[in-house]
Amino acid sequence: MIQLQQVRKFLVSISLVVFISTGIAFGLAADNSWAEASSTQIASLNRVEAAAKNIQGKTQDAIGNITGDPKDQAVGKAKQAESRVRNAAEDVKDNARLTPRAKAVTRNLEGKAQAGRGKVTGDFKDQVAGTAKQVGSGIVHTVEDVKDKVKDIIN
Repeated sequence: MIQLQQVRKFLVSISLVVFISTGIAFGLAADNSWAEASSTQIASLNRVEAAAKNIQGKTQDAIGNITGDPKDQAVGKAKQAESRVRNAAEDVKDNARLTPRAKAVTRNLEGKAQAGRGKVTGDFKDQVAGTAKQVGSGIVHTVEDVKDKVKDIIN
């Protein structure tokens, strides 16, 4: 049991080193404030967070495989799925200027991933936060529908 804890601590340490190194490589530790950060730096930060989540997931999945713990395996796979959703959201942001409706779709996907991870891990806060993102997304879609109908009436 002690060896398992040591392996887990070692893998978490490696993950943190990779995360911090990636942050430094992308220049996120710049002297200017976050308020002055360009959208490229913010997008890079989102990519780094997604990569870190993927590393966490792979690490936890590997630990689950080694120990035979299905919960660790499931949580690891959920984190990897969340990473893929975050990267997909960043791809959408990179390829187009996001309209409110596109932002709502991205938020909805993030909410589904977070709620799903919360269900797998039993984390009620993740479930609630994910559901809240999905509800907020639905509200934005409704507002956009109303805007479209008003434009149709005016035209």
